[in-house]
Amino acid sequence: MNNEIVSSNVIVQKRFSFQKMLEIHQEVKKITGTIYLQHKHKIIDASSLTKLVSFLLTVEPKATIKIIIEGPNAEAILQRFTLLLGNEVVSVKKQQKTQLIESSDSISL
Repeated sequence: MNNEIVSSNVIVQKRFSFQKMLEIHQEVKKITGTIYLQHKHKIIDASSLTKLVSFLLTVEPKATIKIIIEGPNAEAILQRFTLLLGNEVVSVKKQQKTQLIESSDSISL
């Protein structure tokens, strides 16, 4: 398989909880490839729990984080990782197209 490199920017809506950081780390450990997170002038490999926690604790709400993924199927991993962060971030690329449905809403097909 060929390695790919993809990236996307996300805007942090609120601070990350420690539970969410652990979930992100568990998901990162499952993939084949490397996920880097960049904010301002700092870039980290998300597979290191201590670096991930330290990094995410410094990210303020409304800040932009760049996700960089290197490996096979990088685009699919990027989508999965963005969905994992769904409660904390809104993708800059998809912000205008995505609308959330409230649990009280119903959809007729």
